[in-house]
Amino acid sequence: MDKYKELIRRIFATEEIRKKIVFSLIILLAYRFLAAIPVTGIPANAIKELFAGSNFGDLLSTVSGGVLETASIAAIGLSPYINASIILQILGTVIPKLEELGQEGPEGRRVISMYTRLLTVPLAIMQSFVIYSTLRGFGLVGQLGTLQLVTMIATLTAGSVIVMWFAELVSESGIGGGSSFLIFLGIVAGIPGTLTNNLRIMDTFQKVVLFVVTILLVASVVYVSEAERKVRVQYSRRVRVGGAMDSFIPIKLTQFGVMPVIFAVSLLSFPQLIGKFLLSRDLSDKVINIIDKVMGLLENPYFSNILTFVLIIAFSFYYLTVVFKTDELAENLQKQGGFIPGIRPGKKTSEYLRAIAFRLATVGALFLAFISILPNILIYLNLMTVTIITGTGLLILVSVVLDIRREVSSMIVVRDYSRYL
Repeated sequence: MDKYKELIRRIFATEEIRKKIVFSLIILLAYRFLAAIPVTGIPANAIKELFAGSNFGDLLSTVSGGVLETASIAAIGLSPYINASIILQILGTVIPKLEELGQEGPEGRRVISMYTRLLTVPLAIMQSFVIYSTLRGFGLVGQLGTLQLVTMIATLTAGSVIVMWFAELVSESGIGGGSSFLIFLGIVAGIPGTLTNNLRIMDTFQKVVLFVVTILLVASVVYVSEAERKVRVQYSRRVRVGGAMDSFIPIKLTQFGVMPVIFAVSLLSFPQLIGKFLLSRDLSDKVINIIDKVMGLLENPYFSNILTFVLIIAFSFYYLTVVFKTDELAENLQKQGGFIPGIRPGKKTSEYLRAIAFRLATVGALFLAFISILPNILIYLNLMTVTIITGTGLLILVSVVLDIRREVSSMIVVRDYSRYL
């Protein structure tokens, strides 16, 4: 207990951490306030009724930050922003200019961020119109006049842009990553209601099973997220200072973090939203039947779980190449006079690190993908009746908490070192 008291004392004794925490809390309050303002033209429960009993509703709610069902001005949340990021990252693999921008350091990333913001706006407009048209097609909202429709779309788009701005502010001046932090808040906000409703219909044995499974899942996610391999690095005598000891390059099992999960969920939700929209339109019976079959396939729990599993693995390996650049790491290591024992500096070092990273990523990606669908598997096997949170939601929650802990710990270490300089 004293250990945790000391940690809390050190956290609030560090001015930088205090400022970041206060700033994040302000953004939290602003975000929840935004999520409480209703949008004109859409009844409060309309979106909730549209996605009732649908896996798709859970997916879209996750990427929107948990505010989709409230029919507020922040209803579509981060979904357009995340989709814009996915589109640009995919385009970066086929458009050389975008790929070059990503390799130009902070300035290149700033330009890509600007492109992401610009692309977010038309995607938000499209998603707002699709949601309205789908609701109207299913008879959940009435016909709006031109001015009312434009106002509603503009309001939802503005809400999405504001949420995007909140996410970037948190990334720059708050605690943790902006997008994952806001999604984290949305998931946490929904847990009390879900937990209360589920506990009412569960017997004692089911409650015990739910509690044990949740604890085991959280513990396993924490363990794997923190697991790493340390690659030993030695430095030549001429760059050592005072006989400095050898150091290590830590390579995590989940070097790519939780972004593959968020990207996979976002990518799964987008075609289903378009499918809902098309089903609400006056199309030919043949087209409707085709769309209905595709939607049925996407809603099929077995197929959707397999697709989620595959997408998370694919995005994990893709994102690994984005966040862990072995060529740059090997080059910087060589410039500093460092080398891995038994491995030649330069290209061989890069290949060695890449091989290790991909082996670890294989285990990490399989774990993330498995945990994301495990609660559903347990329900299908009748080992559980309900869950407090989806597998993807659990991964996001634990990963965000661990990221915040690591960030706070590093700031405390920097503060302690600076006292002796």
